[in-house]
Amino acid sequence: MSQPRSKLSLFDAVNISLGSIIGAGIFVILGAAAAVAGPALAASVLIAALVALLTGLASAELSRRYPRSGGVYVFARETLSGFWGFLVGWVWLFSNIVAGATVAVGFGHYLRFFFPKLPTSAGILFVVASTVLIHLAGAKESSRFNNVLVLFKIGILLFFSGAAFLHFQGANFRPFMPFGLRGVWAGAATIFFAYAGFARVAIVADEIEEPRKNVPRATLLSIFIATLVYLVVAVAAVGGAGAKLLAGSGSPLADAMGSMGLGIGARLVAAGGLAATGTVALAAVLGLSRLAQVMARDGELPRFFGRAGGGPKAVPRNAILLGGAAMLALAFSADLPHIAYISSFSLLLYYAALNVSGLKVLRGGMRIVTGLGVLSCLVLMVNLPGRAWLVGGVVLALGAAYYRWGRAPSSRTRAAT
Repeated sequence: MSQPRSKLSLFDAVNISLGSIIGAGIFVILGAAAAVAGPALAASVLIAALVALLTGLASAELSRRYPRSGGVYVFARETLSGFWGFLVGWVWLFSNIVAGATVAVGFGHYLRFFFPKLPTSAGILFVVASTVLIHLAGAKESSRFNNVLVLFKIGILLFFSGAAFLHFQGANFRPFMPFGLRGVWAGAATIFFAYAGFARVAIVADEIEEPRKNVPRATLLSIFIATLVYLVVAVAAVGGAGAKLLAGSGSPLADAMGSMGLGIGARLVAAGGLAATGTVALAAVLGLSRLAQVMARDGELPRFFGRAGGGPKAVPRNAILLGGAAMLALAFSADLPHIAYISSFSLLLYYAALNVSGLKVLRGGMRIVTGLGVLSCLVLMVNLPGRAWLVGGVVLALGAAYYRWGRAPSSRTRAAT
């Protein structure tokens, strides 16, 4: 199988993570979080950020120890066992399919701002197909496109925040916690989906310059930048439009601008929503295809998934195409809140495994950090709906069954030895 030849800079690496983080959480999932947290939305953002930081610190340290592509799949494989490594990788693949489907639906909602008669399904098909084609062009080309979109959407969010603060009303924060502390935790569990991308850069470590240094740096920098942006936008959105308006919307920031009488601003924010959901879709296909390639190389998945086209821009073509097809199938068959909850469950399970891996090999204060990371992930998981647990349990059972009976005989022999 061809090895990736493109080398991405620290700037590229940070934007890979930011492309995943600053997207659905602000432009799409913010409404679902506001529905359960109310005006205390910013508190939910802070809790989700703390959980992300605890796990991000563990991810950064493990990335220094194991500076190769694969992320938590590699961490768990090296520190726990081949079975747990496979299961973690299996959950990651599923979570990226669900994340891609979630933001594809969000893209469809925002596209209707410009073309009201266009069905949401057309937007879903457009963003997934475009994402697949961009990745097939090569790693460096997709990274450049992602960098432009990340800078654009951050600019749009700063514009939104400035406009919303001009219409700020303190009364929109009273009562601050109408659904109590449980509502705040439920909001954090929902919006944690938006922090999912911080560890994605570890999946493509082989494609990053000096991965031992730049992967940990990119992980932590992306969390800090995203948290700052999220807090500003959450306070501005609630203060300018109110939590009730946000809670009832599939495109909350654009609707917030419209409620302030800023029609042109609403269209600009909708354009930012398209860019944001587009970058998350790019990152989801990137993470899915690269991990599938790594697992195929290790014999944990059929070699078909790792096959790449020839030439210096070789990419795992089959994994990209199949990943895009799976995202389309899920996006067309489920509604936004449910697939968002399922994605949050998968990601929390995945990051809990990351922290468990850290507990096995890290020492000193990092053991406390990873222990808190495990606990915080489990607390957020408890606050997710029962359907998310049911689907997550089925995914784990299918993964365990495939590991036992579905892999190639040579892979099972290596695992046993």
